[in-house]
Amino acid sequence: MTGDPALPPAAIRRITTAVIARELRRLRDEDIGQPKATGTLGDETTDPLGLDSLETMGVATALGAVFQQDDLSFAPDTPATSADWAARIATRPIERLTVYTSGATGQPQPHAHTTVDLLAEARELARQFARTRRVVALVPADHLYGLIWTAILPAILDVPVIAGTVLTLPAPAAGDLIVGVPEHWAALARLGKPWPADVTGISSGGALPEALGEDLIAAGLTRLVDVYGSSETGAIGLREVPASGYTLLSRWQLTSAADTATLVDREGQPVSLPDDIRPIDERRIELLGRRDHAVQVGGINVYPDRIAAVLGECAGVASAVVRLGDNGRLKAFIVPAGEPDEAALEQQLRQFVAARLAPAERPTSFRFGAELPRNPMGKPADWR
Repeated sequence: MTGDPALPPAAIRRITTAVIARELRRLRDEDIGQPKATGTLGDETTDPLGLDSLETMGVATALGAVFQQDDLSFAPDTPATSADWAARIATRPIERLTVYTSGATGQPQPHAHTTVDLLAEARELARQFARTRRVVALVPADHLYGLIWTAILPAILDVPVIAGTVLTLPAPAAGDLIVGVPEHWAALARLGKPWPADVTGISSGGALPEALGEDLIAAGLTRLVDVYGSSETGAIGLREVPASGYTLLSRWQLTSAADTATLVDREGQPVSLPDDIRPIDERRIELLGRRDHAVQVGGINVYPDRIAAVLGECAGVASAVVRLGDNGRLKAFIVPAGEPDEAALEQQLRQFVAARLAPAERPTSFRFGAELPRNPMGKPADWR
């Protein structure tokens, strides 16, 4: 681990591969970057991508936006590989990287981070996870969470990165650092994976249910760390499951001990957080809930109130409310207009949301009733 301000070449290769895979999914509507169970991230970099002129322009634009570089393009007929693109990027100074907010609603917003800040964050994490022997990546490196944990961190630690999915996860081994989102951890818990000693799990991209974390630890996972942060800020704090508070990374400071505490960065600039927070002590905070009322499904921000309004536009629906279910997907409670056949209305709703909403926004379960659920005080309530 050094103080070199340059982005490590291994990190550039992994980020480049992930960005190209994302861009080709968009252009070709196909997945060319599916992680392999036994290969390292970037194994596919030796294969020519076979880009036509429009695809070359799209890839160059996507990589130029992330690495803030101009004129990256190869000639259209050049059989360039992901490694070739990464090598071209690595010859240039990279002062900032741009990442995008995750969101099924609205246009993802770009946020630039200096390479110095990204490296400083990864080096601090490297000190806390120095025992890591390899990183198992269940998330890609084309967003900030994956970029830090599955590209820059392993490059600093000089450990291999294994790309996998829940169903193709390589046999866990001592020293593994497994990086995923809550839905990954819920699936691994259901599969009953055996955990050898000294395996650490990392979770971000949404709230990690307390019961899930406790189940994983009880099943033998040595350590489970919940990361709080955002595309705008990077990582803010780490929570060791089953603790309730997040310990701030060194970059962040609390300005007061008031109930409406504010964070400032190392330059003393206030930070706009997606959540209201409460200080536990000088270095630990508790999350009180999203300010924009978003919830995360598969690491993607979705907005239940907006989705409920869309459901209200479906014929046969008088009113609707949407919440995040215990399974990590959305659920909807529907008050029908009149007295329709509920089975037919549900089928109609499923076709309606498939046409109107992105996958993460679509409720996977529907309940029906004469009025929206409320508690004895008349306030909106949950339902089973």
